[in-house]
Amino acid sequence: MSYSDVARDGKELRPYSSPQQDGNDKTNREIQQQLFGLSTQVTQLRRDVDRLGTAQDTVKLRQKIAEANQNTTSSAKSIGQRLNMLHAEQKTQQTGRLVSSFEATLKDLQTTLKVAKSKEAASLPKEAKQTAVPAALDLESGVNADEHQALMQQQQQQQERLILESRLQYNDALIDERDEGIQDIQRNIQDIQEMFQDMAVLVHDQGLQIDDIDANVSTYELRTEQAGQEIVKADTYQRAARNRKCILLTIVIIVVVVLVLVIAQ
Repeated sequence: MSYSDVARDGKELRPYSSPQQDGNDKTNREIQQQLFGLSTQVTQLRRDVDRLGTAQDTVKLRQKIAEANQNTTSSAKSIGQRLNMLHAEQKTQQTGRLVSSFEATLKDLQTTLKVAKSKEAASLPKEAKQTAVPAALDLESGVNADEHQALMQQQQQQQERLILESRLQYNDALIDERDEGIQDIQRNIQDIQEMFQDMAVLVHDQGLQIDDIDANVSTYELRTEQAGQEIVKADTYQRAARNRKCILLTIVIIVVVVLVLVIAQ
């Protein structure tokens, strides 16, 4: 039974843990929660990206995707910074698992953003339906039918021209907004790529750390085996030394007895 199983005053004794270890454990739990939140954000973003290029592709949807893009990338940066700090303080298997989980989520986010970039570049959002309201005609009673028809045609042409100009301006605004969104996506993809590189360094260091641990374990096993062999040899030498002492003591006793007998005669 270990000391942790021993009860004192009805309370179980617990192994001592340093404040730094407690802080690292708390950090691990917080990062796990952040990773879960990031994974949820990426899942929702992927669903919205799947709606691009469909009848549900609207300006509002693209604004939502742009906002989610910024939020998820910001969350990923925050997690990456905390993992770097945690890795500098401790190199454990738990940290390695967090890094691997973060890499998988980053890969999913990067793939989603690439799909969003491709879809947004391929089409524009659906234009909101607009109902044209014809301007009222102020016709004087003296206007004949021909003049009335000419005024109607002139007003219709003017209205069509205004609608066309409005559509052109609207499409130009959509194109500018789309290009800006694509640039934001591209910047975030580059940021994610840099985070991948940072995580690759952590994974490499973590691998070296595990290799060092394995090497140390092998070394300890070898040294333990050698120590066991030395103990066996020492025990053999001790037994041989005891046997020699016993033989010498026996010879001395025999010599003493013989001398006593000779003197007694």
